[in-house]
Amino acid sequence: MPSFSASLATRLPHAFWVQSRSNNFTSNYAGNSFFLFFDSKRSLGLKKPINFSLSKCNQTSVCSPMEGQTQMVVTAPETEEYSKELEVAVRAVQMACLLCQRVQENLITKTNGQVHSKDDNSPVTIADWSVQATVSWVLAESFGSENIAIVAEEDVQALSKANAAGLLEAVVNTVNNCLVEAPRFGFKTPLMSLGTLDVLEAISRCNSTGGPIGRFWVLDPVDGTLGFVRGDQYAIALALIEDGEVVLGVLGCPNYPMRKEWLSYHNRYHRIICKLSPPTSESWERGCVFYARRGSGKAWMQPIHHGEKNLLWPNNARQIQVSSIDDPALATFCEPVEKANSSHSFTAGLAHSVGLRNQPLRVYSMVKYAAIGRGHAEVFMKFARAGYKEKIWDHAAGVVIIQEAGGVVTDAGGHPLDFSKGLYLEGLDRGVIACAGAKLHEKIIGAVDASWNSSSL
Repeated sequence: MPSFSASLATRLPHAFWVQSRSNNFTSNYAGNSFFLFFDSKRSLGLKKPINFSLSKCNQTSVCSPMEGQTQMVVTAPETEEYSKELEVAVRAVQMACLLCQRVQENLITKTNGQVHSKDDNSPVTIADWSVQATVSWVLAESFGSENIAIVAEEDVQALSKANAAGLLEAVVNTVNNCLVEAPRFGFKTPLMSLGTLDVLEAISRCNSTGGPIGRFWVLDPVDGTLGFVRGDQYAIALALIEDGEVVLGVLGCPNYPMRKEWLSYHNRYHRIICKLSPPTSESWERGCVFYARRGSGKAWMQPIHHGEKNLLWPNNARQIQVSSIDDPALATFCEPVEKANSSHSFTAGLAHSVGLRNQPLRVYSMVKYAAIGRGHAEVFMKFARAGYKEKIWDHAAGVVIIQEAGGVVTDAGGHPLDFSKGLYLEGLDRGVIACAGAKLHEKIIGAVDASWNSSSL
């Protein structure tokens, strides 16, 4: 008996398969299907009707060329495309969230030596390099290093400098402390602690330049590093792109509050309140992972994994949907906190012209995408200043989550974001607009067209 038939047999009553030996019932296996032939002229001789479930299989009843027989075609259940990749990605991001929480708590109490500047003066921390090394190692172990390509934000230049020995040591220790707990997240612990060269190799493995052909992962190890440093919102973003299309996305948001109103407050205020009234271990007060797979029509969130127990998939996941609000007067719009790479004045004027009356929700990182997917906000607008180019790792994971939750994400011309051009969103028309629904999106696009010529962007 083929293996699939054998697995089905375990789901059918034993008496049914005993009777099948009498030629009243036969099974023929063919590829991913097998055929059940019932002879309508002969009795199975059972005192009770056969009651069994094929709920896990696809069933089709067709006429048999053999007279007096009905043929049921039972097709093996299809494995959801990218299901393994999605589960590995969520588990990896869960582990990265744990790493970041520990580093951020340490940052709050002592910042010396913890924060560094990159060539563009943007901050980078031990967490950025440590998450990149950890996720890279997990993906390589799960799929084989020869089978993965990764686009990621950080490189090893700063870590490789002669005066960076202490920084590199801190990164190596952070990575190993995280990987010790890998079994809690469904991964194997390394046979021995990773050395300096192992960690540098894991970070350096993230050297893909993307493009229109093939499969590659996109990682932003700590999106919103400034928010991370300040003890506020940030995200770990991981997406998979195949032939230029984002096929899955995961956003880890360790400080994302379950109560919408907390998004408007600095996270330090939230920590003070939690200390005054600590949440119980069973409660879900702060921190979650959002994820979605292209074409599923569903987006999910699950709580950040705490405690000593192993993460059991899908970890109490809940489906999320965008808000149903399509009246601009009732909508909440998000924009970046910092003015360096976005024009607050233009978005403010645009919001007023389209009828947005609520105060903007200014949060760091791709948490803005999470807020729209969760239904906590309705609009995200980002219009970069001249010369700034949007990077794919700042958008890939968030875009697919909003889309599968029922929202719309395009550039300001209404075109889908193009992730096939390398490291940047080349050809972007003016800016990025994400909305909870098509009607709201259409109104925002119209307002942009009407206001753009008068802007200085």
